Amino acid sequence: MTFNKRIKNEIDHFTHLPEIWWGAKTAAGQKRYDNKSKIFKKLCKIDKNKKVLEIGAGYGEFTKRILDSEAQIIATDVTPKVVKSCQKKFKNKDIKFKVEDSNNLSFKSNSFDVVCGISILHHVDAEKTLKECYRVLKKGGNIFFTEPNLLNPHILLGLNIPWIRSKMEYSDDETALIRWEVEKLLKKIGFKKIHVRNYDFLHPKTPKRMIPYIERIGEYLEEIPIIKEISGSLVIYAVK
Repeated sequence: MTFNKRIKNEIDHFTHLPEIWWGAKTAAGQKRYDNKSKIFKKLCKIDKNKKVLEIGAGYGEFTKRILDSEAQIIATDVTPKVVKSCQKKFKNKDIKFKVEDSNNLSFKSNSFDVVCGISILHHVDAEKTLKECYRVLKKGGNIFFTEPNLLNPHILLGLNIPWIRSKMEYSDDETALIRWEVEKLLKKIGFKKIHVRNYDFLHPKTPKRMIPYIERIGEYLEEIPIIKEISGSLVIYAVK
């Protein structure tokens, strides 16, 4: 398998990045994964008859939350070290892990009911990856992604101020997405029933006792025009 320079940089970055990456193991970080998995199950309606492809699975934080669906899941990541870790961690589970480049998937066309990923598109060439998602999806199949929102002040500053970027352990090519640009790209590729919405005002380092309050405030802010545009994440859903 050959990779372009950007993918090679991402492999190197995540090979040396600790498993407990920024904010993922905090109480709020775990709650964010719980919330994303609930939204995924509601929108995609996965069950034992569905074949699901997860790209950019990382160390399996999202993966482990969708195993109870009993769907046929293939989880992929471009970093061999990460895939080996997951194969060991999930060795007693009914799931397959593979090393895959999301810009050039090895799977046959029209082979999956759902393609999903958490915080992956901003690490890769989003257009190439989404075109591959479209290719491997069956007709009527859907995609589900959550991605960092470039208009969020914290993310915007982190990506553009060098010392903050370094502290937050962003990779050299890492960026973030903007809602209407994602909508335009999905339409260009051929997706239908496109739904990209602002979501998540819960910062990963929110103290545990404050999580319920911040979530309630966030649900309110997500409905306010203009204010919602600075949410922490975007939920992306579309149908082939």
